[in-house]
Amino acid sequence: MSIAAGVGHFSQSIVELAHGIFAAVVGFFQSIIGVIVGIFQSFIQFLEGILAFLINNVFILATGAALMFAYVLYSQRQGTTPVSRTIKRKSY
Repeated sequence: MSIAAGVGHFSQSIVELAHGIFAAVVGFFQSIIGVIVGIFQSFIQFLEGILAFLINNVFILATGAALMFAYVLYSQRQGTTPVSRTIKRKSY
């Protein structure tokens, strides 16, 4: 009976060893896939941040340019710019 129990424990140990090796290999590949997916997600978030930064800055710069353009048009129509004053003085 002890030989049969020893053979049973030995075969059970072999099965557990194979199961442990298989679980380690699967875990290794899962971690590699997780790293690749994490790098891809980080890259996408990086691009998203850059795009949001550029869109915000373009909006701010375009708003400033529109305000400057509107001010120049307003001041030319009111005759308060140096160029419009010179043109008015030279008119005969």
